[in-house]
Amino acid sequence: MKQTPEAATTAKNTLQQNTAIENDSRTNTKEPANTAVLGEPLLHLVVPAEPNAPKAMRLSINHLVRGAGVSQAMRRRLRTEGLVYVNNQTSSWHSLVVPGDTITLYLPKQEPNFTPWDYEIPIIYEDEHLLIINKPTGLLMHPTSTERFHTVANALIHYFEKTKQTQATFHPVHRLDKDTSGLVIIAKNALVQHNFTKTHTPIRKIYEALCDGFFPANYATIHWPIARKEGSIIERTVSAVGKSAHTDITCIARHKRLSLVRFVLHTGRTHQIRVHMSQLGFPLVGDDLYGGSLNLLQNQALHAIGLQFVHPMTHTFITMTAPLPKAWEPLISQYLSPNKNSF
Repeated sequence: MKQTPEAATTAKNTLQQNTAIENDSRTNTKEPANTAVLGEPLLHLVVPAEPNAPKAMRLSINHLVRGAGVSQAMRRRLRTEGLVYVNNQTSSWHSLVVPGDTITLYLPKQEPNFTPWDYEIPIIYEDEHLLIINKPTGLLMHPTSTERFHTVANALIHYFEKTKQTQATFHPVHRLDKDTSGLVIIAKNALVQHNFTKTHTPIRKIYEALCDGFFPANYATIHWPIARKEGSIIERTVSAVGKSAHTDITCIARHKRLSLVRFVLHTGRTHQIRVHMSQLGFPLVGDDLYGGSLNLLQNQALHAIGLQFVHPMTHTFITMTAPLPKAWEPLISQYLSPNKNSF
């Protein structure tokens, strides 16, 4: 069920708040009529009046876009691929503008190479820039050569069409493995996705899992590098020549049969939690690739339960949580009585 916080739904782009000039006869906020052809509207702003500057002073679009926090790499892409509209009229990147002019920048919309799929994915949060889904287990993020139709991408393209979000496209900010469930951030255009990558504030990701056996420690922090296992294109292993990997582990509840544990990742290596837990001797329930038992669950019991991040466009701090999968409930009820603390 979609839960959009009231504050988030009323939040506007900070740039628009800071640059809007009210009651200016030159301002026209209507978009060009053929926006579906133009592509993704990445940025809309009104040229501000510079303090103590003459009214006739002309400013460069590049200067204004740079001042809005758009990186050099994205500005270069906008120059080479983008479309510029000033006061709803076709213009160019090199045009000079004056206070009160409205500027809208577009990138060509990349048509998806996958077919919309009528499948409802739970949406935890949504605004004009992004949405956060609670991905079910067993679902790929993107189409592959063996699964072209039943993925998160296919389902969200259908959702965008159904809700008439003609300018929204699928830009995942991060990913989850097929059999990992939980929270994923999806940007609706390339600029939002790009701003996530250039921000100095990382996304804090919290996971919970069921692991085999009685996990003895209340807390552990693991610094074991991870590399691809020789001879395998999928499996990873702890290796001295691997990339650094840092995982914090908290045990929430334990039983001789299984334990409920929480993870905070400080790095994002492939299969990081699964590899570290297997190396510790407590593989995840259902994770047969890394030695987990299959008699309790058939899919790995790993769930992205929490996200904390600064919104790249509104600059508000967002915390989101997702309930544990229903398939875990009988195991938790039978073996565990957790007293869970907030993260």
